Amino acid sequence: MTGLSPTAAGKIVSALLKKGYIHEIGEGKSSGGRRPILLELMPNSFFSIGVDLDIGGIRFILIDIRGSIVYQSFYEINDSQSFSDVIRKVKEISEKVAHDLKIDNERIVGIGISIPGIIDTEKKRIISAPNMKWKDIDLEAYLSENFNVPVYVENEAMASAICENWIGCCRDLSDFVCINIGTGIGSGIFTGGKLYRGVGGSAGEVGHIVVNENGPKCGCGNYGCLETMASIASIIERVKKLPTYGSICKKYIQYNDKDMDFDTVLKAARDGEEAVKSILMESAKYIGIAVSYIVNVLNPSKIVLGKEFVKYADIVIDYVKDVVKLKALKHPESFLEIAVSDIGENSSALGAAFIPLKVLFGR
Repeated sequence: MTGLSPTAAGKIVSALLKKGYIHEIGEGKSSGGRRPILLELMPNSFFSIGVDLDIGGIRFILIDIRGSIVYQSFYEINDSQSFSDVIRKVKEISEKVAHDLKIDNERIVGIGISIPGIIDTEKKRIISAPNMKWKDIDLEAYLSENFNVPVYVENEAMASAICENWIGCCRDLSDFVCINIGTGIGSGIFTGGKLYRGVGGSAGEVGHIVVNENGPKCGCGNYGCLETMASIASIIERVKKLPTYGSICKKYIQYNDKDMDFDTVLKAARDGEEAVKSILMESAKYIGIAVSYIVNVLNPSKIVLGKEFVKYADIVIDYVKDVVKLKALKHPESFLEIAVSDIGENSSALGAAFIPLKVLFGR
């Protein structure tokens, strides 16, 4: 397959064995001559770290060279923390995990960091991460000061798209869109088998598609953006404005100091609180409208809805599909599959962890 001579292939294999990337696992079946020696990637030999930064928390994942999860955890952070504070926390977590698992620094091939915002991956610069209140940050100094392994920074939805392409429902697909629904809404776009970033790196900002001109003002300055109509934060805020909010709190929130969260919203909807369920269905309508625009413009083979959407997909996914069927052009819609991610909230952290492995494997 490679065109290499047996001697050249043997030398390469010997070098990989010596460095510990691969190991022998026994003999295979003979095809007429000597039985071949079987090889595979060595488990727990080299490692990659994936970090997903979002409002309120750091999702941390450590994987080995085969992509198996070795360690994962979630660490709460203060919403008002600066980027430098958060990066120092990432460094602290990374060092503690490596120490506890007895992993030498030389065996960490890199760290991928997923950030919810517009990222210039070439210049390692955060253009804007409005939900985190970060803007125009040159990452080079922060990264070189805190880490002595390669660090790769990626938009969180792009990281999820990488994850879906490597281990999720978009393996072997060259044209698909991964839409993350969480505190904000963004998308990662694959076209022609590669990530599409646009000329300034902001491709995929579907959260700022206007889906309701009479909707509330968005942080971007427009009114009725998808993010203001269908993000998890917007759903919670609308539940809080219901006339029945007081009785919902009394029924589902046991402690006065606990605020309404999305899990509580979902419990209320599943228990028959129709006003809450209506809010979820309305948000699904706007997701369907935005997906229709994407279908008409990009004509992808698949659109994957992920992150927090996974938690309530069973309630709304059929309605999303109905809206898309009604709103999108018939020709591109006929090629489309709408799927729910089977990875969920870990997708961005996993995708970030795959980036150093992609570099290692020459992809």
